[in-house]
Amino acid sequence: MAEPSVEPDHKGIQVRLAWLLPVWLMPGVSRLNAFTYFFCAFIFVSLVTFLNIVQPYILKEILHVPLDMLGRVTGYLNFMQEATALIVMGIVGAMSDRSGRRTMLIIGFLIWTTALILFPLANSLTELYIYRFVIAVGVATASVMVIAIMQDFPQNISRGKWGGFNSFLTSFAILFVLFVLTPLPGVFIGMGFGPEQAGRYTFWVGAGIALLAAIIFRFGFNAGRAVKSTHTKSPFEGFVAGLRAAKSRPGLGLSYISAFAARGDMVVLSAFYSLWFTHAGTEQGIDTATAIAVAGQTMGALILASLLWAPIFGLILDRVNRITGLCIGMILAALGYFVLGSVSDPYNMPVMMGATFILGIGEISVIVVCNALLGQEAPPKIRGAASGVFGLVGTLGILTATLAGGLVFDAFGPGAPFTMMAGVNAVVAVLALLLILSGRHHPVPHSDA
Repeated sequence: MAEPSVEPDHKGIQVRLAWLLPVWLMPGVSRLNAFTYFFCAFIFVSLVTFLNIVQPYILKEILHVPLDMLGRVTGYLNFMQEATALIVMGIVGAMSDRSGRRTMLIIGFLIWTTALILFPLANSLTELYIYRFVIAVGVATASVMVIAIMQDFPQNISRGKWGGFNSFLTSFAILFVLFVLTPLPGVFIGMGFGPEQAGRYTFWVGAGIALLAAIIFRFGFNAGRAVKSTHTKSPFEGFVAGLRAAKSRPGLGLSYISAFAARGDMVVLSAFYSLWFTHAGTEQGIDTATAIAVAGQTMGALILASLLWAPIFGLILDRVNRITGLCIGMILAALGYFVLGSVSDPYNMPVMMGATFILGIGEISVIVVCNALLGQEAPPKIRGAASGVFGLVGTLGILTATLAGGLVFDAFGPGAPFTMMAGVNAVVAVLALLLILSGRHHPVPHSDA
């Protein structure tokens, strides 16, 4: 099925992303708003990546957590993060449909700023858990707003290109963290500061970035609601409305299901990819530091795939029905995870990098199409609530994939979590295909009505 209309709403303006991709913006969205969003997405991904990579430094150098407890403490902190997101996301999304995205986004980043200042000052694990809870509230609030604004700004005809460019840009955010932020502890130590001071100053640089971002959002985004409405709902009622909307819009329900797979994909990749190298390295007499370094080098194939494929798949999505696009994306992801899970030795670099590149194509395809489908299907008046439900289901995917991935890793071997996710993506692909064949899905008009 093709989209019902290929004509943009000329009340909006057209911008060219990277001088190549023409994107139509919704009426009332300016070029400043659009480029502020991309800055927002870049900073959000940077800070999330920064926290995950630098947190072990705080555990080891400031709190002196024993080596045999590092994994357990990290697991508790991550579980707290996702459990908090389960509670916060749906309510925050619905609140933003009343108060406006900008207000909630700034609040999220200000909470995040405060927590990043406090986190390296923790004197005990109890304090650290408290500060990580505060970070979780800030991250969850900001996350839903990034998702919602991403859906608010582009016209339906341009959602694929918009999402493709967004994924292309945020790939550079990871490089920014790896090459600019993560070396900071060593830089501060080289300046004569002790390990504890170096860790604190590194986190405070992150806090400064979050605060600067909040200030830029104040002037770069419009205030108010994305869509005017005379109806007022409580945050809980708005959240329920986001759930109920899936009954009359099967495509929206499918987008929620796709979030479960997409977020599960990402957590399996981040949690078990480098662990696979460490596990295999121990058997081959390779030390942990070398194993992690090799894993990082191999991960470059994933980033390269994202950079090359995201804009191309975005263009494809604007030429096919998005349910069809979801089916294609999930098939590519299932293929990528199956190929990676079939690798016998991660230190066979040509094979591992090739498999990782194939996985990167599938991974980025799923990320781009899930967001494009959500934006197409979510009714504008409850798009914040729908984004909250999308984020909540994604968080359930993270928790499930983390638990199940760990169990199959121990039971069947390091490649098993990736094979498991191949199955999950294949199931979503089948659901998309069944929806297409049923004829029950009718794409919404380009105006997002």
